[in-house]
Parts: sequence; C-alpha cells; structure tokens
Amino acid sequence: MSATPKMRPLLIVLIVIIIVLAALSGYFAMRLTTAPTTTVTVGIGVPGGKKLTIFFFDPAPANPWWDILAKGVEDAVNELKLLGIDVDYRRFDATSLDVQISQLQQAISLRPDIAVVGPVSDAVQDVTKQLRQAGAKVLLVDRDFPDQTARDLYLGTDNKWAARIEAEAFLKWLESKGVPKPWNIIIFRGLPGIPTSYLRYEGFMEALKPYIDRGDAKVLEEVQVDPDLLPECYAKASAIVPKYGKTVTAYFATNLLQAMAVVRALLDNKITPGVDIYVLGFDAQVPEWVDMIAKGQVALSIQQHPYTMGYWAVWAGYYMVTGILKLPEKAVINTPTYKVFSCNATHSIAVDYFKIPPTELVAIAKQLTPSNPQFHAPGYYGYSCLS
Repeated sequence: MSATPKMRPLLIVLIVIIIVLAALSGYFAMRLTTAPTTTVTVGIGVPGGKKLTIFFFDPAPANPWWDILAKGVEDAVNELKLLGIDVDYRRFDATSLDVQISQLQQAISLRPDIAVVGPVSDAVQDVTKQLRQAGAKVLLVDRDFPDQTARDLYLGTDNKWAARIEAEAFLKWLESKGVPKPWNIIIFRGLPGIPTSYLRYEGFMEALKPYIDRGDAKVLEEVQVDPDLLPECYAKASAIVPKYGKTVTAYFATNLLQAMAVVRALLDNKITPGVDIYVLGFDAQVPEWVDMIAKGQVALSIQQHPYTMGYWAVWAGYYMVTGILKLPEKAVINTPTYKVFSCNATHSIAVDYFKIPPTELVAIAKQLTPSNPQFHAPGYYGYSCLS
C-alpha cells in the first residue's frame, strides 16, 4: 500500500533512525577488529539474589572535572536499577587525606560489593588494599597506585603518555611559529603524592628533555599547588606572573584549574595569553576553560573522558561481581583522550557526556591477559581538526 502524504514524513524519519542505528552498530563492531570473538550474556541478577552495594569515593567534590566523573558513576547506577537490580548506592566526598582514609576504613566494615575509588593520594593505597581483601571489587578511577595489586582495575588516562604527546605537539608548534629560543618554561606541577600530577609532569619533562639538552629550552621554575582548588592555584599564579612578566615563553599546567588560573593572572597583568605568552593545559572540561581554548588563549590541551571512567567503573564492577568478567592482576584500561585546539574546542564540550556502551568495555576487557594487562581505548568521538 502506498504511503499517504501525511505518512511520508513519518516514514522518512523512521528510515533515518534505522540507518543511524545500523551505522552505530557497525562502527562499534569495527572498533576492535583484532578482538577475539566473544559471546556475552548480561543477566540482571546478582549472585544469591542479594542487594548490590556500590560505594563511590570522590576525592575532589569542589572540582567540576570530578563532577563529570560522578555523573558517569550515577548514570551507570541508575541503569542497573532500571534493569531491576536492587542497588544500595552511597557517595563519600573527601576534601582531605584524613577524611578519605576514615571513609575507606568505614567501608571495610560495611563490606560493599563494588568500590569506585578516586584516591586523594597514594597514601590511601594500604587501606584501599584492605578493602579489596575484605571482598570488594575495587575500581580506581583517574589515579592509579604504585602497588597495582591494591585494586582490581584502573580506569583512566595514561597520564605520562598523554602529557608527553601533548607537549611534543606543542613544542613542534612553537618551532613552526618561529618562536625565538631558548624557550623559558614555567611548570605548574600540582602537589607531591598526587600521581596524576606527577605522571603528567614526567611526560612534560620527557618531551622537553631533548630541547633542554640542546640549549633550546630551560625550566625557570616549578610551582607546587593543590591542583583541585582554583583559589589556591590563582593565588600562586598571581604571584608568579608579575615576577617573570613577559620573559616567559610558555606555562605548562598539569590540569585545567592551574592553567585557568595562569590565564586569569596573565590577563590581570595585561599580558595577552596566546600572543605574548603561550599556555599548555590538561583537560578540556568546564565551559570557561573551553572558551579560553576556543579564543586561542590556550594553545593546546588534552581532553580526558572522566564520564567514561565513572560509567565504565560501575559496569566493570557489576560484570566482575556477576562473573561475566575475570580480569588479570594489575589490569588497566586507559580511557579515550583527544587533543584540543581552538578549532575543535566546542566539539570537546559536546563529547563530555557521550556514552560508550558497556559492551565495548567487555570487548576490551576480554583482551587483557596476565602478560598484557593494559589496553588503550581508542578515541571514539574525537575530531582532529589539526594534525
């Protein structure tokens, strides 16, 4: 029967939806062409039919980056509830090391099934290991421990690698612009004991080393500050910027709050970021920060995907509790990263909350082995406007 004029628009919409769904299915099927064929049955039950207890330990509730990760955790929890699973979810916000240690000690006696932990620092490693030994599936997000047996899985960026490739791209960009050498660099490196900050600092220094060895670059100062507290970052930047003025070539920052503080301090001192001095950041969340990148006030940043870290952590815990996944010791899944320039900054905001299906997590996890326990997830939604 031929479609009436009123039905034709509806038919067209349905056809478009079918085509889009087919394309997405094909896309995710092709992402892991080297993966072994795996059949996964996802049930809605928990062994013994008991309640599933999920704890999330947030190390920086004042940091909007962590709010995105928390959103991923909570969306996954809600999806489990929609599947009919009885979930007891609790969130523990820590603003200091002592608070988080106390929270983790409390959790040992409460015996959750799943603990998604954002460590305040490496100092919570031992108590987190005790939580795992008490029976919890421990998923570390964003920050890993030196002792990788203290958790079941780390989900987050390969911070040293990401910082190195970002800094290498930035330094090549400076050369292409003919910026006079030697380049004077100041690095905002966070605080000791925060592994993400230290690994990014190491990545920056690996990229800088050949330039320093040739006399083409030198580090004027390394600034230590709590990277999760914008007021403290701004206070430090406000003292450093007038001290060096325009003698600095570039500021490197190991997270977005430190870099935001540098940009603000430069503007306060009538120094134009992106013209007089260049800024290299890390992360591409928070509208104000992304706007700085889009305006060219920040030369380059790396976008992590905190939403996926939190979202996949809950699903990974569920899959382990139900026996769908059995991971090797010291398992690592590095979540997607993207280079962000002024030309794709707006796009970076759009992908913050894009969901990468938990079935993709299973496909990746099935590739981990005792001899190869780490996997870099690809940049599913990236838009590389520059090489």
